[in-house]
Amino acid sequence: MSVVEKYDIAVQEAILSGAINEKQHGAAIEAARKVAMVMDEPEWPIVRGKIDNVSPSVFLKYCEQLSLVPNVSIKKVREKKEPEVKESKGVVSFRNGSKFARKSG
Repeated sequence: MSVVEKYDIAVQEAILSGAINEKQHGAAIEAARKVAMVMDEPEWPIVRGKIDNVSPSVFLKYCEQLSLVPNVSIKKVREKKEPEVKESKGVVSFRNGSKFARKSG
């Protein structure tokens, strides 16, 4: 199934569910479809002799604007706590002045 076909199915389901207003979002719907058509070209990601590394991000931005992708916040990902790193007793004793530490004098 092509990108355009999958996109059209998602748009139709969103319109039927009321998530997208076809009249209000018509320009974004058509713009995203045009980008999807570029990505469906047999030579893609080579377009007019150049590597197309823009279309996927543009397409996803349109899909995000149309609420066709899940809303994943970067903030939520960053909020995950890093595992605590426990210091070994050797490091703590070294920092506190073990017999191997230099004495200033």
